[in-house]
Amino acid sequence: MQSSPGNPPPAPDTTAKKALLDAFDNVLKAQADEREAARLAAEARRRATGSRVMMVLAAAVLAFTGGYLYVERPDWIFPPPPAPESAAVREASLRIGMANAAQRIEHYRQRTGRLPVTLAEAGDHTPGLAYEPGTTVYKLHMMAGGIRLSYDSNHSLEKFVGNSFKVIVRRGS
Repeated sequence: MQSSPGNPPPAPDTTAKKALLDAFDNVLKAQADEREAARLAAEARRRATGSRVMMVLAAAVLAFTGGYLYVERPDWIFPPPPAPESAAVREASLRIGMANAAQRIEHYRQRTGRLPVTLAEAGDHTPGLAYEPGTTVYKLHMMAGGIRLSYDSNHSLEKFVGNSFKVIVRRGS
């Protein structure tokens, strides 16, 4: 094609070139998008694998710790039960409990001028304590742990209690 003297030279096919450049750009963008998607997928796989490893590791540590505690039962978590109290300590405790009840009865007698009909009336609720009121004297009976004690109000309360407080204080020694 030759140009004639009055006609302008033919214009290069700009639309075909533009279409070719656009197609090239689209291919580059698609490849970049594919690379980014592959990178994101690989990162997600790494994160998922890391999470699974951490979960398995945490479960293993927990299982090991639980097994250790179950088998060894260390004293810092499971303290040994206290040693059973001796008969002397049990008797001293009973004597002190009965002396407290006797004091409540005496306080009631001082306030009202008479003995209470029941221990509850005097304000005492010691379980297992039996009360026998008389006209001017009373008796207390108690049995616990194979030890049976009786107190008669005609006798001295101090002698009944004796060294019970010392026995209880010494029990830890």
